[in-house]
Amino acid sequence: MDSAIRQEPRDATLLVQARQAAYLDRVVPGHRILRVRWSGGATQVIEAGPVEAGQNEAKQRQPLLLLHGGLGEAFQWAPLMPALAQRYRVLAVDRPGHGLADAFDYRGTNMLAVGSRFAGEILDALSLQSAAILGNSMGGLWAAGFALEHPERVTRLILIGSPAGMQRAIPWTLRLGSVALFSGAMKAGLTRATRDRVRAFWAERLVVHPERLGDDFLDLCVASQLRNYPSWISLLQSAIDLGGLKSHLLLDTRWGRLQPPTTLIWGEQDRWAPAAAGQRIAAAHSRIRIVRVRDAGHAPWFDDAPAVERAVEDALS
Repeated sequence: MDSAIRQEPRDATLLVQARQAAYLDRVVPGHRILRVRWSGGATQVIEAGPVEAGQNEAKQRQPLLLLHGGLGEAFQWAPLMPALAQRYRVLAVDRPGHGLADAFDYRGTNMLAVGSRFAGEILDALSLQSAAILGNSMGGLWAAGFALEHPERVTRLILIGSPAGMQRAIPWTLRLGSVALFSGAMKAGLTRATRDRVRAFWAERLVVHPERLGDDFLDLCVASQLRNYPSWISLLQSAIDLGGLKSHLLLDTRWGRLQPPTTLIWGEQDRWAPAAAGQRIAAAHSRIRIVRVRDAGHAPWFDDAPAVERAVEDALS
């Protein structure tokens, strides 16, 4: 394992911590930061609940475990957390090598096996036998993989934005970054992160309304990218080849094996996979339903948080 993946620069970690604290204080007042361990290292959990509720009362509420997307962070769930925290114990976790998690080398690993192990061990670390699990993009694939392996631990499965595993096709820039020969170019791109470049990527791939992204959020994304890019490159090398997403990660016929009640919340302008693809899955499987969000992209809660909140509440009820 490369030394760059074994550890993160201390100043980069401190910068993420400082920017995250300021951002979360604004968007998720009263949040709590937990540090938990799993077999691959340590990670961060951002917990939100009613400010007026005591810690014991908060722990008695129905838990929601939130798994962010690839090359993302737990703090990206922040716009959705305050409303959900009025009724639920909301737990947004940094996946390995993201946010303020320990660095992680994905090369040579089975992505679904890592995701399932991670989700189970995080529930154990939080003393939870089961939880509703919300996942976005690669986090959606991890959530679905865990639900397939351990359906008894998933009370509801909610996939927000098209989950990874829908199709092989992904942008060529990510495919090239998965090849060791081109990893230097990918590193150069990731380490030149700026507020404007991050906003441009979100506009291209993640949201319909990038103008709604705050400068403090974008600056936090920049800091996280500079801290975590070695782990991110290793993730691309594990999950992607020149043909796109590796074939063994495609969900395909596994949709029909999902046992927990499943809701797909899909932006009508999701640029990774069309909402019609989710509609076909829901039509073919009685335990799966879909809610389509107009004027929203791959991270639809940034475009229309109230609509996504309503869809999540309905799925949980």
